[in-house]
Amino acid sequence: MDKELAETVRWLADRAAITDVITGFAVGLDTRDWDLVRSCFTDPVEVDYPDSAGVMTTSLDDVLVSSKGFFGRLDATQHISANHQITIDGDTARCVSTLTAQHFLASAGDQPVQRQIGYYVNLLVRSDDGWRIRRTEQHQGWTEGNAAVMAHAAEAFG
Repeated sequence: MDKELAETVRWLADRAAITDVITGFAVGLDTRDWDLVRSCFTDPVEVDYPDSAGVMTTSLDDVLVSSKGFFGRLDATQHISANHQITIDGDTARCVSTLTAQHFLASAGDQPVQRQIGYYVNLLVRSDDGWRIRRTEQHQGWTEGNAAVMAHAAEAFG
């Protein structure tokens, strides 16, 4: 295989692995597969979700405890991360993707859903175990539905 082809294959393999990490995070949240979520991040991890979790650098264990509490108060969620725009520079990468997040709480009556629309910016590093998210940012464009659904989930934080 010539050098140019080898570089293209490596880039495609990295891009596929990065996409798997980004979508693994979304699927892990929705299926409550905390081992899958854990496998997507470095430890520590930087979180920049100003409309919900805030901005912090924290341990992965703390992120998982918060996530379990928050999402445990909801009956179901659906996180869609699509339109992945990936740039790779050696052992670092940046992935910008669109965000649709739906949160369902059956006890909220005739308006049991809250939605968030926006985009993610994830910064990743290549580790011995593959690509991992070291910084995750969530940028909301708008929300719709019942805000009380998110307020209920946020009660997990006291």
